[in-house]
Amino acid sequence: MEQVVDEDTEKFVHLVCGLSHRAAAYLQIGKASEAFDDATSASTVLREQAALISTLLSSVQKEQIHSREGQAALLLGRFEHAMEAFSRAAYESSANESTREKYSEWLAKCQQKIDLDSQKPKTAVTPAPVVVPVQPAPVPATSTSSKTGRPIVPKYQYYQNDNFMTISILEPNVKPEHLNVTFGLDHLTVILTKSGKKFTVICGTLFSGVNIEKCKTKFMDEKVLIKLKKLEKHEWRDLFGLGMQDKEEKDSKTEVGGDIDPETGIKKVVPTMDPQKAINTPYASQRDWGAIERDLKEQEKNEKPEGEEAMNVLFKDVYSKADEDTKRAMIKSFQTSGGTVLSTNWDDVSKTDYEKERQAPKGMEWKSWEGKKLPQKDGD
Repeated sequence: MEQVVDEDTEKFVHLVCGLSHRAAAYLQIGKASEAFDDATSASTVLREQAALISTLLSSVQKEQIHSREGQAALLLGRFEHAMEAFSRAAYESSANESTREKYSEWLAKCQQKIDLDSQKPKTAVTPAPVVVPVQPAPVPATSTSSKTGRPIVPKYQYYQNDNFMTISILEPNVKPEHLNVTFGLDHLTVILTKSGKKFTVICGTLFSGVNIEKCKTKFMDEKVLIKLKKLEKHEWRDLFGLGMQDKEEKDSKTEVGGDIDPETGIKKVVPTMDPQKAINTPYASQRDWGAIERDLKEQEKNEKPEGEEAMNVLFKDVYSKADEDTKRAMIKSFQTSGGTVLSTNWDDVSKTDYEKERQAPKGMEWKSWEGKKLPQKDGD
């Protein structure tokens, strides 16, 4: 009998699968935080809408959702969360022995990390930390975090302008003694103590450098704001990146490249702006681009062309300074003669039909496409 699926149920299925696939893509490119958010959201929808969508998803699909959630949590150092996710994934893969062994190894690794973090002596870990029956059985107790009230790591979001990158920790009523924020020149670490447990909310290399002395933390009732003062006024493409390493690479490329005269090997003097005037410009650097443009135009003006280029420059100069009759004479004579005549005398050009009175340079003659010689005016 074919199963009838209503529109709402289909939407939930597409949402869960889409979040799971995107989490896998984020894991492939090393974005663990984004992968964790997507996989956790997919897992939450799967649990909350189990009555609607559980039968429409295969065990493999459910396993993948929980597995990706566990992998992302493990990369972020959230070992207890990872254990719970791997336990659910192991349950869904109960019929596959090789897969169960993989999850047993991951669970053992998580347990070791938890023991090290809590500074407890390592306990012996059996080859199979979770007993997974071949037949369907209740989910292991470690997956009931929502019922036991275990604290959840707070999420964060960020926004920016040219001067500051502002991060909002979405956790209400945080006390200063429960939040440890460490600013580095291009690194940020945020550790929150919640219900007696420490959670690493942010830890990584920033997109660019910051002014440590002007960075600050503001505690509000509904959230915590962390303001990072940028060293340079420009937009960051992301919160995290290569930090000052990226700037050093760009600076080294600039020094090796465009600022050195290729002929003399001497570093060029690049015009810069007064710092007070630079504040009102849209450029991140202090270079005076207006002065640079004027210098380039002056260089072009002083260059002395040679050969055919010199002739073209001469003709351009004559044309630009000529009156209307001279311009008409130059255009008509050159175009109708096939490029063999260029005259500035409109009185002569206006009376001459260059298509009938063909002229050619000395030593040359006109021919048709078939090679037939055409009549032409004899040269002087």
